[in-house]
Amino acid sequence: MDKRVKLVLVFFILLLVALSGKAFYLQVLHADDIIAHACRRFEHTIALSPSRGIIHDRRGQPLAISLDVKSIAANPRLLKDQSLAAARLSQVLNLDRNALRKKLKEGKYFVWIKRQGTPHEVEAVRALNLKGVGFFNEKKRFYPESDALANVLGIVGIDGTGLEGLELFYDQLFKSVPRHIEVEKDGLGRIIYAQGLKLADNESKDSNSLGLTIDKRLQYIAYASLKDAVIKNVARSGYVIITNPHNGDIYAMASYPSFDPNSNPYRHFLGHQNRAVMDVFEPGSIIKPIWIAWGLDKNIFDQSQTIFCENGVYRFHHAVINDHEKYGMLSVRDVVKFSSNIGMVKLFTATDAHQMYSCMRSFGLGSATGIDYPGEPKGLIRNPERWRSIDKATISFGQGFAATGIQIITAFNALVNGGILVKPHLIDKLTDPKGITTQYRPTIVRKVISEKTSEEIVDILKAVVLKGGTAEAAYMNNYIVFGKTGTAQKLDPFTRSYSRDAYTTTFIGGIIDATGRLCMTIMVCIDEPHPYYYASTVACPIFKEIADKCVNILDMRPIIILAKEGGRG
Repeated sequence: MDKRVKLVLVFFILLLVALSGKAFYLQVLHADDIIAHACRRFEHTIALSPSRGIIHDRRGQPLAISLDVKSIAANPRLLKDQSLAAARLSQVLNLDRNALRKKLKEGKYFVWIKRQGTPHEVEAVRALNLKGVGFFNEKKRFYPESDALANVLGIVGIDGTGLEGLELFYDQLFKSVPRHIEVEKDGLGRIIYAQGLKLADNESKDSNSLGLTIDKRLQYIAYASLKDAVIKNVARSGYVIITNPHNGDIYAMASYPSFDPNSNPYRHFLGHQNRAVMDVFEPGSIIKPIWIAWGLDKNIFDQSQTIFCENGVYRFHHAVINDHEKYGMLSVRDVVKFSSNIGMVKLFTATDAHQMYSCMRSFGLGSATGIDYPGEPKGLIRNPERWRSIDKATISFGQGFAATGIQIITAFNALVNGGILVKPHLIDKLTDPKGITTQYRPTIVRKVISEKTSEEIVDILKAVVLKGGTAEAAYMNNYIVFGKTGTAQKLDPFTRSYSRDAYTTTFIGGIIDATGRLCMTIMVCIDEPHPYYYASTVACPIFKEIADKCVNILDMRPIIILAKEGGRG
């Protein structure tokens, strides 16, 4: 045999041996890896929106649930006339006809027509009887309370991921096993066949569910009253917070404007902000009880002290401090009752800036409360090293620093609950898929004032609501009401000076029933009301309206005043 022929023969024999060895290696020793690689290349999944855990209120009433809905998809290659199909589908689904036609003509084997359609839309598409159009089960979030609680709960995206509010904050807790469709692709990566819904072994199990501290009855009352008030007073916005001052439970947290999370949520962008947590503002006179309580607790002054309030005009260094009335001599109690700025300035003139700063930080001002809600700001307090005498003066009556509503009511609760700063929270309990429930406990942050001082400040605040006080409009016949008004000028962003016609109007207070129980505090804040802006005129009536409707729900016992025989009592 020719030598060259032999070499060629040997070469092919060696090549055959090598190929056989490689085939044995791939098909016998590593068969599973090869199959898996092929599946990854030629098989693909399309994610469907997963089920999410239920959110319910403190009484177990649903606030957010996942409903079964149909999503509409198509295999464009099975459509006889793609342009005609686009025209008919766009008409019943209210979609852009040209955009849909372009999607159907891209040559794909699978496209979404509309995710999470309404029952009416699904039936309308079924009636078209289009070959190549199919339906897949998905989950859609539904919020029974609609706009009343939207700012707190937030929303989820079409893929079932939390985008805002508690839905975002607890997104990982809510998520269940993803749901998906298995599809096959050709060598170029094009979808050629959809196998339908693929269920994982544990997919039928529910995810965690959350119970909130919110009471949907109180939430509705707060939202309805707030909405009416903002509209009536031609205001920019507003919010209401109702809390249990002893354990940090939030019974209601309403903001207006709001939005409908069940229908085109991003139509009104301004309504998406939870203003009670996110809005930072100069609080004005509602801060005065904190200073008075701290001064009493630190023995800087006592209630027997009197202050000359300069008949309403006080020249302090290069500034002029004004009161809304011409007050002369006032006691410490009356400085609060009549909300005298001059009285506050004189009480704290000799106090060191670092001491005042320490007081504010002790009550939680200038730092996030830690509430279970995303994006909470800290507020703003300047370094005390930079404070001048006029800064101390303005800070004593609530100007020159900024805080949030949740910070203010948390600090106020510490004033009136015996002196304990408690972390506010929205979650009451967590229930896992096995039904095991974890109860959340109150978190005590620190002791800020003595119980004796707390009782003193509550007694002082009762006078604010009595005849002659700035919160007389918040008085209730059958319950003991206490609190503080605040009418704060807003900074003009253009002139960087205080506006003459833009105010934040606030009232914060609590209610005590016949048993001596304090089980509810309420904060009402209205931003830029017109034409009236005093808290006594705007915020106090809202507080009373809300409180009147809430006391029975919280089982607060009224104080019964018996009429005298032969008289009216």
